[in-house]
Amino acid sequence: MAGLLWLKGYEVYKASTAEECLSKIYELGNQKVHVVIMSQQVALDGRAMLIVNVKRSNIETKILVIADEDTDKTKILDYGADEFSLKPISPENVADKLFMLLTREVVSENR
Repeated sequence: MAGLLWLKGYEVYKASTAEECLSKIYELGNQKVHVVIMSQQVALDGRAMLIVNVKRSNIETKILVIADEDTDKTKILDYGADEFSLKPISPENVADKLFMLLTREVVSENR
């Protein structure tokens, strides 16, 4: 997935845990993180509260959660996720959703 996003022109940073993700976001500091893609398990990690902490660091950062099942969809969206998708999902579809998240506000402003 990271390779496809890189080929499409996105700058990609990878993290395998919620703590590592938050550390990378804080490390980037002034660089704006536009989108964070995470799994259902990482999104529901109560100790890290990744979605809440990402939104605290920058409210404009979009969050896409890719889940195995939709049992926790409402909870994840309540945490502040902007988009929720179920597996299986192709890397191309993830890239399309990412692009949609980035352009949604621009399109609505131009209407």
